[in-house]
Amino acid sequence: MSSDDDSLTPDQRELGLRKMTWQGITSQVRITLTESVFLVGFAVTVLNAPNTLIGILAAIPFLAQLLQIPSVYIIHRAGKRKSINVVTQLGNRLAILGMALIPFFSVFDFRLFLLVVFVAVQAIFNSIGSPSWNSWLRDLVPVDRLGRFFSVRMAATGLVAIVVSLIGGQFIGLWTEIYNQDPSIGYSVLFFIAFLFGMIAVYFTATTPEPKLIVPDRGLKFSEVVTKPFKDENFKKLIWFSVVWTFSTALVAPFFTVYLLSRAGLQLPAITILVAVTQLVSIVFFRFWGRLSDRFSNKSIMQVSAPLFIISTLMWTFTAMADFYSMKIPLLFLIHLVSGFSSAGVNLATSNIGLKLAPRGEATSYLASRGSMVAVAGTAAPLIGGAGADFFTQYGFRLDLTFTFPGGSFSNFPAYDITGLDFIFIISALIGFYSLYRLSKVKETGEVDEHIVIEAILEETRRNVRTLSTVDGLRQTFHFPVSEHSDTVKKVRKKKVTAERKDDSKKEVG
Repeated sequence: MSSDDDSLTPDQRELGLRKMTWQGITSQVRITLTESVFLVGFAVTVLNAPNTLIGILAAIPFLAQLLQIPSVYIIHRAGKRKSINVVTQLGNRLAILGMALIPFFSVFDFRLFLLVVFVAVQAIFNSIGSPSWNSWLRDLVPVDRLGRFFSVRMAATGLVAIVVSLIGGQFIGLWTEIYNQDPSIGYSVLFFIAFLFGMIAVYFTATTPEPKLIVPDRGLKFSEVVTKPFKDENFKKLIWFSVVWTFSTALVAPFFTVYLLSRAGLQLPAITILVAVTQLVSIVFFRFWGRLSDRFSNKSIMQVSAPLFIISTLMWTFTAMADFYSMKIPLLFLIHLVSGFSSAGVNLATSNIGLKLAPRGEATSYLASRGSMVAVAGTAAPLIGGAGADFFTQYGFRLDLTFTFPGGSFSNFPAYDITGLDFIFIISALIGFYSLYRLSKVKETGEVDEHIVIEAILEETRRNVRTLSTVDGLRQTFHFPVSEHSDTVKKVRKKKVTAERKDDSKKEVG
């Protein structure tokens, strides 16, 4: 059956799910080596980029997401997704190859200009390709397997991100030591490796079966593509929740590392360990949250995991007090444990709920509209957060405790001490709690009360603890069933055999 048919055979669909998993794994290598730590490290240590330019680099991907709306119009007019997505991925990879060549240019200012250009080109192609990719996933992954599929995929890519970042960091360190503090060519090597893995990801994309795109109306006007998702009352409520939640998290996300360096006084090796703790905990619990989301709903998972994430943000404001009692490091580990556990549920649920609520055949316009609104919030929030942090450095709040007893007293015991970024953490938490109110207005099939989910979490936790107590159980936790289709095929065959036996029995009776 052709991949352009209205429906795929079970074998084609399972092949597509495997391809999508491997595409995510290879893409994660590219993402890890070209974004976040390595991008900032290259900009600062090789190009001596100022903080203003770092802010611009961080804002570019969010701004580029606004291109998703015209991309949806192109997809509706063309009626194709795979060809558009492959082309945009190739454009992204060529920009990465350009980044690898930057150290070979001798004009210093031109290097900075090229870095901004190539990062912008990557972001533009990513944004143009994103709607076709989301729509493709929406039609390929069965609704009843969204939680399991994406939990496995996210866990696999998360583990890859940890391994690649650690290896990449050691590589740059050794290169710098060997070549007299000049890591420029070392970064070039990493970017070229990212380009190679990116091309492998293109191969998996190009060979993934594609269900035929269902376009309700080929004559759909651009204005209708833009406005239709906002006429869907339930999806509009999801959009506003996503906007508020994104603003809440993006307000503080860029400043956690800054806080650890400046306020907590930690060095990068210690910070790396804390970040690894968060990532590892997230990996372990992706499947945990995935099972629960399939059992209940994404909204139910968000209503439990999001408050935990907000609490982990508020916990940062207690680090100054913890330092006084020599409890700073244990508190930081606790924060990262809670953050890793809760963010796994939040990331999984926020990804899946949009896919689930978008009508079949219209996921491109719906998800692009949501993504564009989120992009505006994600662009504005860190700029406001940075300005707010600078403003609040002039303000502080301290609460001391005094204990009196017969014959004396103990005074000046700090109970709460905040300044600067602490105020931004509090504001972020307040906005986050408001976003939960916005989430309560969203309707999703299968949603249940929070206490039912909490009971299920305790049940799953007890089961996971028993599982982790054995070597086989630990291995199963990190088993990524890329060939999960084999289990599905076995179940289908078992049902078929049982049905045939029943038919035979009826014939014998007759």
